[in-house]
Amino acid sequence: MGDLLEKFETLDALEQQQLLEYLDFLLAKRKNKVKKFEYQAYRKRIINIGTWPDTDLVPMEEARELVNKWRPQEW
Repeated sequence: MGDLLEKFETLDALEQQQLLEYLDFLLAKRKNKVKKFEYQAYRKRIINIGTWPDTDLVPMEEARELVNKWRPQEW
């Protein structure tokens, strides 16, 4: 640990500040990784995903059937 402090002391004030900010960034990133999975919050988000009613799907099904009937021109 002593060598780390010696190296830190060789830096100028701006470099020390940058190093401390980077250390804060790494620690914040670490806290986010440790975050536990919240099942209830995930369930609420996934339930709010929209679904299409059958009436909206009918034109797409008709278009799919028409496209499937196409035959490529043979040479």
